[in-house]
Amino acid sequence: MKWHNPGLGLFILRVALGIIFLMHGLGKLIGPPFDGPGMAGWTGMLRDVLHFPAPTLMAFVGMLVETLGGLALLLGLGVQIAAILVAIQVFIGGLLVHVPHGFDVFHFGDPMARGYEYSLALIGALLCVTFAGPGNWALQRAAPTVPAPGTAFRG
Repeated sequence: MKWHNPGLGLFILRVALGIIFLMHGLGKLIGPPFDGPGMAGWTGMLRDVLHFPAPTLMAFVGMLVETLGGLALLLGLGVQIAAILVAIQVFIGGLLVHVPHGFDVFHFGDPMARGYEYSLALIGALLCVTFAGPGNWALQRAAPTVPAPGTAFRG
């Protein structure tokens, strides 16, 4: 097995992120059996707890970003756009919900009282995928590399 394999590393990272955000998005859309409040609960949280303007629209947009972004990451289609959109959503959620509770994510009880540690890790991983691209094992293929003049092509 080749241990220096950035393509495999990107594949694993992209699929893990895709599963995480697809599950979060489906939890916002459907609720049980997925871990989440469903659209009514998600909209209510944005309206009653976070006081978002146009909470129904914002809930729908947030759910779409996570569901379609997770699916795009999982399949490897539109990876960089999906990763940056999801990173922006996680940043906003982390800033509004988690930063006021400090760094540590592991708090007992209310998930709203968790710190920003997990958000920071997800944003870092999403930015890695944004800058690195989809990797070799994706439905979206990376643009072919053009060697600099006078250098050997290493594909």
